[in-house]
Amino acid sequence: MIAPILRSFRTVAAVALLTAAISGWAAASKPVWTLPLGEDAKWETLTDLGVLLVGTDSAIHCIDPDTGKVLWKNATFKKSNTMNAREIPGTPFLLCNQFSGMANSKSTFTLIDYLTGETEWTAPEVSGQYLGTIPVPEKGLAILVMTTWKDGKGQEHGTFLFAHDLATGERKWSTLLTKANGIPLHMADNSGKFMPRMDLSGYHDPVLEGDTLYLGYLGVHALDLNTGAIKWGVEFPPGDKGLKRTYAPLRIVGDVLYGAGGGSIHAINKETGATLWKSDRISEYAGLFKARDNAIVTQIEVIDDKIYARYGGNFSNGQTVMLKEPLGVVVVSAADGKPLYQDKKIEGGLTNLMALPEIGAVMFADGKELVGLSAGATVEEIFRVPIEFKRKMGGGDIAKIGLGLTGGLMGTVKAVSSSSKARLDVPVAITRQDGHIVVQGKQHLLGFDPVAKGQKWSLYYAAPSDAFATIAMFAVTLAASAQGNAQVAQNGSIMTSGGRQGMENIQNALDRYNRYTETRARKIGGSKSSGGYTYIITKLEKEHGGGVGLVGVNLGNGETDRRLALGDKEPKYLADEAAGRIFYFKGGDQIQAYEF
Repeated sequence: MIAPILRSFRTVAAVALLTAAISGWAAASKPVWTLPLGEDAKWETLTDLGVLLVGTDSAIHCIDPDTGKVLWKNATFKKSNTMNAREIPGTPFLLCNQFSGMANSKSTFTLIDYLTGETEWTAPEVSGQYLGTIPVPEKGLAILVMTTWKDGKGQEHGTFLFAHDLATGERKWSTLLTKANGIPLHMADNSGKFMPRMDLSGYHDPVLEGDTLYLGYLGVHALDLNTGAIKWGVEFPPGDKGLKRTYAPLRIVGDVLYGAGGGSIHAINKETGATLWKSDRISEYAGLFKARDNAIVTQIEVIDDKIYARYGGNFSNGQTVMLKEPLGVVVVSAADGKPLYQDKKIEGGLTNLMALPEIGAVMFADGKELVGLSAGATVEEIFRVPIEFKRKMGGGDIAKIGLGLTGGLMGTVKAVSSSSKARLDVPVAITRQDGHIVVQGKQHLLGFDPVAKGQKWSLYYAAPSDAFATIAMFAVTLAASAQGNAQVAQNGSIMTSGGRQGMENIQNALDRYNRYTETRARKIGGSKSSGGYTYIITKLEKEHGGGVGLVGVNLGNGETDRRLALGDKEPKYLADEAAGRIFYFKGGDQIQAYEF
């Protein structure tokens, strides 16, 4: 499985930018420490201040990543997940929600100092269904989102926002957002199938500007953080309420807020909520005379006086990944929403859009080509380069898949036998790494130089099983979602992996994980990364131990120069990018720490 290469303020999934330049193969043989947990880990993260947090069904554990010593364990919080145990940005605090009552019908909000394990405050219990937590440390607030019912004590029935003071836990205000069950929900992380928990994991995080928080759960609502008042609301449906992330992340430019849902792009005055314009249904641009389904507009990027938008692509419902058509890229005027450009040549898949300011372009890929559109006065194609994903095993053997890729991947798909098609792959995500672009499929990596408009290197590693191929698809699909949110995608990343990890809320993961980089680097002496690495779960060659393991790929040059034999059919791991350390969850209930 290829780890998604996410560059954001916080990132989840199997990616690492490690600190040492390595020549030749580097192997990690024996663990530097081992810690039995006694039960399976359900989630894990490295915090800003360098401690390892692990959630199991019975407790949250805090572990020193250097020694493996358990610093504290809190058994109050059972069956936690990354939506209800959230690190507060810029603080040493973990915001947790404790469930109780029949069918988890009661919630208690608690703030923990994750360095000491001490409880800072606990808010009064609330009856209702917990949906999510919104940390707003810039305003000293933590907002709990719940569907409540009348309790005879003044609480009404509906979907409410409860704001608490981060310092004291005091409730500052409560606001009715919508009627009970008014927001389409999606299956929560770690949820059981027999009695699934539903939450807000299918939505991008709200956007903060000044004293206003813009919520994207039902179109757009503007929330006054000082009073809790809903200043205005413009409601429009998601692209598909049964799938996650089918509202595009919100964009704010000047006085205008841009959003997308229901098959159209919306421009709204951010102060008044007045609709400035609504584009035609994107399905019409796709050449659909009367579409049964709206095109799902999943990303919009405002560049100068134009909006670049992509529609369709890979989406998750929390259980599987599916390709939703129509597929396309359109450019509309930011002034009135009128179409300026549309690409009707897209086939086989579609990645996120990636702005390339160094050449004044916006880039994307479909199943056969890498495409660059100009970001100048007029929209023109400035490159269209055939993709040549290559299959490379070990350190040097290269062989093209099937009959070759000179005609592009789509031509290969049509040419090869059905037994060979499973080895084919198409791009799903584009990320930026050290001055070049990395294009990801579920088992491929490709380096592309946007200035030279040429491929630098290409790799393929087979998934050890069909199950891992599916997991990889989850991961890169969510990578594309994260990359699409330019408001949070800037810095380095850390990584996790595992079957459920691909199904986790990517935006929640972005809000939890990636800030660790700089703080951790300072802790180990301020060393800087000299090359980016991603790790791939694959079958190792016999001379490197055989069986399932990790290989590390240097994203600067495409060389595979790290390996770790795991001997596990379904390995799960986390990487500390600054310290060059891998945390392997052997059997799910034991942590082994390895160093390269």
